[in-house]
Amino acid sequence: MIKSHYKPNKPTKLSLLIVLFIAIAAALNSAQVWAHNHFTVKSFGNSQADNANIILIPGLMSNGEVWQSTLDAIKDEHRVHVISISGFADSQKPTNFSMYELQNELIDFITEKNRKSEASNAVANKTILIGHSLGGFLAMSIALEKPELVSKVVSVDGLPYIGPIFTGTNQTTPASLSHQAERILLMHKSMTQAQLAKQTASGIFIQATQPRHQKHIIDMAERSDPVTVGKAMHYLMSNDLRPSLAKIKADLLILGASGGFNDNSRKQGVEQLYKEQVVNLPNAVVKMNTTSRHFIMYDDPKWLNDQVTAFIKDKS
Repeated sequence: MIKSHYKPNKPTKLSLLIVLFIAIAAALNSAQVWAHNHFTVKSFGNSQADNANIILIPGLMSNGEVWQSTLDAIKDEHRVHVISISGFADSQKPTNFSMYELQNELIDFITEKNRKSEASNAVANKTILIGHSLGGFLAMSIALEKPELVSKVVSVDGLPYIGPIFTGTNQTTPASLSHQAERILLMHKSMTQAQLAKQTASGIFIQATQPRHQKHIIDMAERSDPVTVGKAMHYLMSNDLRPSLAKIKADLLILGASGGFNDNSRKQGVEQLYKEQVVNLPNAVVKMNTTSRHFIMYDDPKWLNDQVTAFIKDKS
């Protein structure tokens, strides 16, 4: 028998370090999942970056997947936490949904992430909140409730008070819509998911332009819990942030959409409606996309992501 004197090379310290570096990099950029009663969260991006944590909050009957293009645009320089609210679009139904409790759970999550960021970077980091529609309302509400936690807020087609969207005037108050809010709550208690999808389909023209995006929005509605949706709508119609909005310390960017209207006078009316809601907030900016509909992330993702990245990088 011929004995071989060949011996495989032992791994060098350098090669081991390279393997270890690759493994660490993969771990840092992979998604981690946490579950709470009112939401689940997937975390992505660079956890070693000194930049602020960013939290993406979807809107009514949507899940975190709607933020994919924005996530891709910001995750290389930030640790990004993508929220999916329980009861919306396949997310597990909460035991007893409450917008108030949802906000408190989000505050607890933000507090913990800020604490960990400060411990690892030895600097005080505040979180940036980006929300769509209902998610934008939540982001502004959290910035009001806990100003020490939040540095910037981006609200994508979400307002401090939703009521004027239905009436066309900022004179609308929760008191004037109380009966409608109660009817919506009652109606959704007896509604099926198929009926919820049909209701969404009836107004889909205002949500997105492309048929494939419209279908996806309707599909998310059909996978949502009607009771949870009704409670969320009732809360939005019953709570108005405008009277206390001037107390927000965070910089606020509202990105509105008026592409669902054909004539310029209607588009200008919507822009005026949005700007009036933040007229007493000097650190607020309203920018309108006149071609996109409600889901700007579907109709014009480049415009949306350009606005978001410029805003979060602005140090002024």
